Amino acid sequence: MIAGVQSCPEPGLALLTMGKRDVSHDLDLPQPIWRANVGDLLTSVIPDHWVITQLNDQHAYLKYNALSPNNEHPEMGQVVGFGISHPCTTFDKWRWMPIVDDDYQVIEAIGLHF
Repeated sequence: MIAGVQSCPEPGLALLTMGKRDVSHDLDLPQPIWRANVGDLLTSVIPDHWVITQLNDQHAYLKYNALSPNNEHPEMGQVVGFGISHPCTTFDKWRWMPIVDDDYQVIEAIGLHF
């Protein structure tokens, strides 16, 4: 699952474009595993202190250590990739799924029927 950093309303909190309507949350909350800035060709690792603490219908709440160096803060427009705990309850939220290559370019789409 991929989400964008939509807002950083206060130090230590970023709101992402992913919520309960988009991703499973019945076993565990999504876990951030990589990030990339707009235009980046490669991803970067996620700092250990980044964690999703809550989901509402439309947003994920990413908490981070506001006292860490700036390069460890989420930035508006940044893209974050997530691991999910329960694929079935993510796939049942979507009618189709893009297939991407190693550079995250969409190369195909498949229909989902759950």
